[in-house]
Amino acid sequence: MQRTPAEPPPYQIHHYPASLIDSRTLRDGQRLTLRPVLPQDCLLIGELMLGLSPAARRQRFHGAVKLSTARLVQMSCIDYARQLAVVVTAHVDGTERVIADARYCVGDDQTAEFALVVDERWQRQGIGAWALAALQQAATAAGVNTLQGAVQSSNAAMLALAQHCGFGCTDDPEDDQRVSVEVQLGCARAAAPGLQRRVTAWLARIGMRFQQPLTHRLAP
Repeated sequence: MQRTPAEPPPYQIHHYPASLIDSRTLRDGQRLTLRPVLPQDCLLIGELMLGLSPAARRQRFHGAVKLSTARLVQMSCIDYARQLAVVVTAHVDGTERVIADARYCVGDDQTAEFALVVDERWQRQGIGAWALAALQQAATAAGVNTLQGAVQSSNAAMLALAQHCGFGCTDDPEDDQRVSVEVQLGCARAAAPGLQRRVTAWLARIGMRFQQPLTHRLAP
């Protein structure tokens, strides 16, 4: 059957980055999996976003929004050419749940804008740092020069996480309610040992450890 002009093109994955798949065990024995997102994660991502508090949704989307089905499909169908998205999943009562979502989109200048959200019930366990390290690893391997994001100035937890993960924080000159966070990836190898010490020390305080040296995860 010939495709009509109104029909969207079929979804295609440019290259699924299976090397990013990883797992961690929390202090209570809960096993978590970090993996690149798949189209079938649409409903799971929707459940994650629906479970966020209004404040968390504002911090993630810079406005209290109810995501449409089309938006959720867009978030789960990633081409892995100019975009990357990973989720962290846990099995709760025998059911897989997405408890964190991290992603970036690369612009024409090889600068990538990232976003990160962790289910509030799963925060302070190192999950955000783990997901952010995966983004840094993938962006570095893809030749991205800079990873940057906009954080609400009231989001103290995210700003602290960004600083612990080596990001610089500066006030947004166009919006006094936002802070720009940015890390240069071209010097990732040189900066990795110091970054590893900062992140490892922070994770140790909240009771979670990396199973591999972070320098390995940041290098392409």
